[in-house]
Amino acid sequence: MHASLSCTIAVALAVLSGSACSKPDPSPAWHESGPPVAAQLRAVADCGGRWWAAGALAAGGPAAWTSADGAAWQSVPFVPLPASYYGPRQVITDVACAGDRVAMIGAVPGGAHGNPRVSSWRLDGGRMVENPAPFATYGGDTAVDVERLAAGPGGFAIAGNRGTGAAAWLAPPDARVFTLFENAPGLAGNTVARAAVALPDGRWAIVGGEATPGSIDQRAAVWVTTDGKAWTRDDPPAETGYNEIQRAVRDGDDVVAAGARGTSFGLWRRHAGRWTTGKTFGGDPGGVRSMAIADGKAVVVGGGLFLDGRKIDAPEPPVAVAARGDQVLLAGQNRLWLAKV
Repeated sequence: MHASLSCTIAVALAVLSGSACSKPDPSPAWHESGPPVAAQLRAVADCGGRWWAAGALAAGGPAAWTSADGAAWQSVPFVPLPASYYGPRQVITDVACAGDRVAMIGAVPGGAHGNPRVSSWRLDGGRMVENPAPFATYGGDTAVDVERLAAGPGGFAIAGNRGTGAAAWLAPPDARVFTLFENAPGLAGNTVARAAVALPDGRWAIVGGEATPGSIDQRAAVWVTTDGKAWTRDDPPAETGYNEIQRAVRDGDDVVAAGARGTSFGLWRRHAGRWTTGKTFGGDPGGVRSMAIADGKAVVVGGGLFLDGRKIDAPEPPVAVAARGDQVLLAGQNRLWLAKV
């Protein structure tokens, strides 16, 4: 066949298929945003029209910054408890907010075994104030880990794990006291919790996985509660192999989630109270580390940066993402970046 005819046919097929010979969508144009001092960044969020970034100062100790436009950043002072030893040494690991109500969790290794010493913090009078809590709230003989923090109209929730399986900590809107719910019927068992999200009806959803007895397989699992005492299952459709929801965020009244699907990543969506399975993409042994919804598209951090299931360029290895409309705030190890998607 003549070369020009082959090219004509190829172009015609490309037009018909809408995919062949097409150029990939361009990656966002990133520009550096901050913060104004050297820092170790771990978490970012959009809080009622203000960006937040949190982690630790390069010299040590918890740190956070806030900005309306991503250009001018203001540091936020931290006020540890007067007798707190670990609070002034912590790294902030997550930040969550509902409107102008902001809470954080921080941790630092400590004690004879180097286990994480965890605190919760609340925004009070423009300062992040450390909350008092008995040692067994986050530590103790049954402690395993403290995962992600979420905010909603009813307060705040933390997902994590104890020796009895998945667990949760719930706090009222003032974020002063987090109450641990462990060994809770319907939640505990061969289960693992990775993240929390507020549902449109005011309930909390904890997402994670449940092991299959006698197998290395695991199914994606979701537990729903109003008060932390009673839990009901709200699982996505069961799939074969290893599945675990690791992050979940709101998209309007929907919930979009991402996590492990075999050796890849997968998306799930909860719409009108029903879960459906979405795209499979990417994958990394470290799992999904952060997630946001930008202009209706899932932005996922895990072994790189993914937009709606497509790997895109990042200005440096990504740590966490937040979104506001079509804007994405990306945290690297010690720099912040902004782009439109």
